[in-house]
Amino acid sequence: MKLSQLKIDPEFQSKIPPLQFEEEQQLEQNIIAEGRLLNPIITWNGYILDGHTRYRILKKHGFIKFEVEEIQLANKYEALAWICKNQLGRRNLSPERKKFLLGKEYESTKLAVGGQPGNCNKVNGCERYVEMLRIINEAWKGNVDSYLAGVIRGVARFISVYEGEYSRERLVQQLARTHPKTITQLAQKDTGSSANRHMRQILRIYNGASREMSLPLKN
Repeated sequence: MKLSQLKIDPEFQSKIPPLQFEEEQQLEQNIIAEGRLLNPIITWNGYILDGHTRYRILKKHGFIKFEVEEIQLANKYEALAWICKNQLGRRNLSPERKKFLLGKEYESTKLAVGGQPGNCNKVNGCERYVEMLRIINEAWKGNVDSYLAGVIRGVARFISVYEGEYSRERLVQQLARTHPKTITQLAQKDTGSSANRHMRQILRIYNGASREMSLPLKN
């Protein structure tokens, strides 16, 4: 993707605390010295989700090499939730900023599945959806590949089918040992709906070699 094709959504950008002047200057000097971006700019439908400061630096220095990674999300609210989760991984957040991001993440997640602010319950799946995103984030620490549509559907299907039966701690630990792209690659060789194909791979990972913790296959 060309730099000119990248787009800025003010609502997305507002969720990301800007760097201090000295921090941005240091980042710019580091990028110029490298001659390239060490991390890709993350986008959804061409809109920047992570990399607004780097984008500004690129526009000033056209010789810098860069990569763009487009992730698959269902809608704008999922994109907002992704931004909030990604920002929550930063170490220098103030307690007030962390509280703000958690609130925005929850609100965006509710809207992503059709819920209305202040009117979300298990009937419309909002709480389950929030839990699915938290499990993904804890297991893969914000790895962009973990937000592939198939992985999201598979984890959501798993926690729905095995609600009350699975160990949350074990699920996070087992998922963390497998790259999310591996789940998608294996699911492509299976049959059935995308959600079921990915769920079966997650079930296999969850069970591992343990007989005591194993769960049966369900449709």
